[in-house]
Amino acid sequence: MKRAALTLAFAVLLTSCGGSAEEVAPPAPKRYVPSDCTKTQILAVFPDSIPNPQFIDTPWEPAEGTDLFEVYNRGGIACSYGIQTAEIGATILWAPNEEGVFKSRVSEWTNAGQVKTDLPNIEESTAYVLSEGDEKSAERHVWTINLLIEGIWIQINATYLQTIDEAIPLIQAAISSLE
Repeated sequence: MKRAALTLAFAVLLTSCGGSAEEVAPPAPKRYVPSDCTKTQILAVFPDSIPNPQFIDTPWEPAEGTDLFEVYNRGGIACSYGIQTAEIGATILWAPNEEGVFKSRVSEWTNAGQVKTDLPNIEESTAYVLSEGDEKSAERHVWTINLLIEGIWIQINATYLQTIDEAIPLIQAAISSLE
């Protein structure tokens, strides 16, 4: 009986000491766009079918009105990885969602055929995917994924993905590459 009373008193004491656990817990660390393409986790998740992928140092010249222009305009970064001579690989863009840039691009993406999607096992705020071909066909490709997570816009462009499930490791690596 004493133990039950002590447990009840302790519970009352805890609940009367202030706000909920959510209010008392420290805020989650804010994540930032990677600052160096060579220090991301992207290369580690390339499939075995792409042997020895490399960072491809690309001299970007973004044209006004493009996603790349918007990324660079907000202090973002664009990085390409893969086998340049075979033209196989992925380009990842990271940018802070300043001034709601993600939302401002949605109409352009949907006009280009991107579809709002819920990515499996990813806690994104929202995502849009451009794919081509029949889902049951060997000729299906997932070309572009735009997602918003923790206030960061990530765009993944790849030449080798066939399904969203195949894209998940690349998406997770792009998220894990946030600093």
